[in-house]
Amino acid sequence: MGSIGWTELIVILVAALLIFGPGKLPEVGATLGKAIREFKGAVNNIDADIKKEVNDIKSEVGDIKSEVNFVKDAVDVKGAMKDLEKELKEVVTEEAPKA
Repeated sequence: MGSIGWTELIVILVAALLIFGPGKLPEVGATLGKAIREFKGAVNNIDADIKKEVNDIKSEVGDIKSEVNFVKDAVDVKGAMKDLEKELKEVVTEEAPKA
């Protein structure tokens, strides 16, 4: 779908002049301009709301990633602690005096 050329614009203006007459044409233009401004404002508001929601979701995903990494690190620490306890027990049993 292409843009409106000069010929199409002239045909539209002549048709509007014939339909509404020269007295009503400025009112129709003003009303049309107001409607277009309101539509653009609504589209901008929707766009801003969508961007806000996307940023909120990104933030939540970042928080979840941080929590997952924290839990992962905690699990790794528990595994490391178990390994250290096992090694410590081995060392203690090897060095314990035999009775």
